[in-house]
Amino acid sequence: MKIINEAFTLPFKNIKHNGVSASNLKVFDRKFNFFDRFVFFRKQYVIYKRICAEYSLNELSLVHAHTLFSAGFSAYLLKKKFGLPYIASIRNTDINTFYKYMLHLRNVGSIILNNAQYIIFISPSYRDLVLNKYVTKKNRQSILDKSFVIPNGIDGYFLDNKYVLKRNIDIQNIKLIYIGGIDSNKNIKTTIKACKLLIDNGYSVRFTIVGEIIDVKYHKIFADNSFISYYPKCSKEQIVFYLRNSDIFIMPSILETFGLVYAEAMSQGIPIIYSKGQGFDGQFDNGIVGYAVNCFDYKDISEKIIDLYNNYQQFSEQCLSMVDKFNWSTIAQEYMKIYNLCPRN
Repeated sequence: MKIINEAFTLPFKNIKHNGVSASNLKVFDRKFNFFDRFVFFRKQYVIYKRICAEYSLNELSLVHAHTLFSAGFSAYLLKKKFGLPYIASIRNTDINTFYKYMLHLRNVGSIILNNAQYIIFISPSYRDLVLNKYVTKKNRQSILDKSFVIPNGIDGYFLDNKYVLKRNIDIQNIKLIYIGGIDSNKNIKTTIKACKLLIDNGYSVRFTIVGEIIDVKYHKIFADNSFISYYPKCSKEQIVFYLRNSDIFIMPSILETFGLVYAEAMSQGIPIIYSKGQGFDGQFDNGIVGYAVNCFDYKDISEKIIDLYNNYQQFSEQCLSMVDKFNWSTIAQEYMKIYNLCPRN
């Protein structure tokens, strides 16, 4: 079984399942000129023609498009012309750019979904959003029946270096951490409001922020709040150090494709706070490894922080026991199983 993967990123080295091995995977990398980037259908036909020119299509069994729109339409063209089945993955840009703003392409999304052999979502929340908001009632069940939820994976370093020792915590001294790019979408201002509310209620709070400052206004915001310690973007070894010296990871993003850093925090036994309805929501039931929150409700966030402290050991143990869900080797095997469900030429 030979597969073409458009912009494929999974580590398939040494992975084999029912006759499909890494040697049978062909990766298609796309390059465009300046004008191709701004005209959707022109760009898709560039992809389509390059695939036709570079591969013996009669030798292929399957196409995996790793975005619904940007890669999915060319996969649909290949099916229409050559009968090649395809799998489509749905990501943040599909939902929060194409579906949300490019209304003229929503019908294209429906065509791609309806003709896909299988559809892969990175989270249940994204699956439910697409099905309930962008898929017609007529097609909803058929799309659901061929859908899978497979998360992204994290760097093996975090799984190889889990922190399994029991943590000594003090609810009167709250130690929060955020790691990632620093801009308005990450909603750090709301987290700061939650911190101030906790301080007003008598708690001592330390908020560690690690990452690249993208929006320069945050330099002043950090300087104006003495409970914030800021550190620039750093290595994964340093990230582990900062996580081990914190108690709760908090990132109530406005929009979030998945948020690998949530899982990285879990590997260090740190409970997490994440946004309702965004990429990580639904990976676990609420209240298992942390809490989903209304990203703009700082009162709710502060209450969830206290609840995590009150039940800390249980949350920490559950984080450590469940983080292997994000092991890339396991995830790659799941993809292989789906590939083998598809008809072969």
